[in-house]
Amino acid sequence: MTQEHLKTLIFILLPPVMLALGMGAAIQGAWLPELPQGLVEVIPWLTGVLAGVLAFLYGRTRTLICVILVLMVYLGSMFQIRPMAMTTEADLLPALGYALMTLMVPLVFLVNAFWSERYHLMMDLLLRLSVFGSLAGFAVLFATQFPEGMADLLLTTHLPALHWDGYGMPQLSFWSLILCLAVMGFFVVRRPTPQWAGQWITLAGIGWMLPQLFHAYAVPLFTATLLLILAIAVVHESFQMAFRDDLTGLPGRRALNERLQRLGRCYAIAMTDVDHFKKFNDTHGHDLGDQVLRVVAAQLRKVRGGGKAYRYGGEEFTIVFPGKTAEQCVPHLEAVREAIEAYEIAIRNEASRPSNKREGRARRGPGKERTVSVTISMGVAERSVDHPDPQSVIKAADQALYAAKQAGRNQVCLAE
Repeated sequence: MTQEHLKTLIFILLPPVMLALGMGAAIQGAWLPELPQGLVEVIPWLTGVLAGVLAFLYGRTRTLICVILVLMVYLGSMFQIRPMAMTTEADLLPALGYALMTLMVPLVFLVNAFWSERYHLMMDLLLRLSVFGSLAGFAVLFATQFPEGMADLLLTTHLPALHWDGYGMPQLSFWSLILCLAVMGFFVVRRPTPQWAGQWITLAGIGWMLPQLFHAYAVPLFTATLLLILAIAVVHESFQMAFRDDLTGLPGRRALNERLQRLGRCYAIAMTDVDHFKKFNDTHGHDLGDQVLRVVAAQLRKVRGGGKAYRYGGEEFTIVFPGKTAEQCVPHLEAVREAIEAYEIAIRNEASRPSNKREGRARRGPGKERTVSVTISMGVAERSVDHPDPQSVIKAADQALYAAKQAGRNQVCLAE
């Protein structure tokens, strides 16, 4: 895991985790004042409408399904299972309903998370609701028709050595939750996106909330917190789409413009361009051209000296160095330029592409794989009397970049 990947993961996970932990601590520590019952019951619906409208407007079907599922869990636990469980009649239905809900909710979360958003919004939504609704309907049908058999299956502790009685969930439900959290957590770490993180934290929150079924505030207030986390995930992901370049993963032009407005009085800006990129695209194709841009971006992301790389457009990139002069930036730019020049990109056609990593390692050797490399040219300028604002500094760096290309490319040139 790279340092940049770790920073992205922390940035995505930290706010919702802190929000969930804060509400959980407030509930467990009884720090909340006494609230009117009507207000407590209506807060989940208000946050649910907020999260649902945001998910619908931004076309996030998976998040919208999560919102509906969280509200169904709230409705079922507060107004069905809890009232039945509080009656004096000895009945299997409350325990069976709780076991079914705690077993199926993690599974639905897992399937929904891996179900790609490929269709029209309404078609995708109706298809998911039909599938998940049918599964829930069959489960309820079996529970009502064969209550004793379902109770033996769902409520029995089959392997006592692998069960934690203090958690408050049947064994099958507990392991359903743990396994689904583990699978989703693996993909959150591998591909950290706000939507994945929001769904994973929401499922973990449901797993904490349901054993607190008889707490006065736990279910409604924590439901509202989880719905708020889903709403934040939608906004966060939309922000990332607007400010981050999808191909390279670097911040895009809009993010660069925002950063330029907050620079101090001392800074340097470097403009970078991939040499002969059009010719490379025409020779090797756009797929390999995209791979080149990703490789260049990955190396530019590692630039030291406090620099931060942005995709300016096409094959052009910008690196901003706050608090640095142009001369101070040159060693860091040279290090990146040399790393890109030394990087070899393998060229494979589909017929020769290995089917797995082991086969690829077996084939690799002298003369067995064509590789290409690219170079970049850089121009760097600093804020000065002649270049008093970021736009004039970028223009000067662009002129220095042109001078680097005129001088033979694959070099760093300082602005005059």
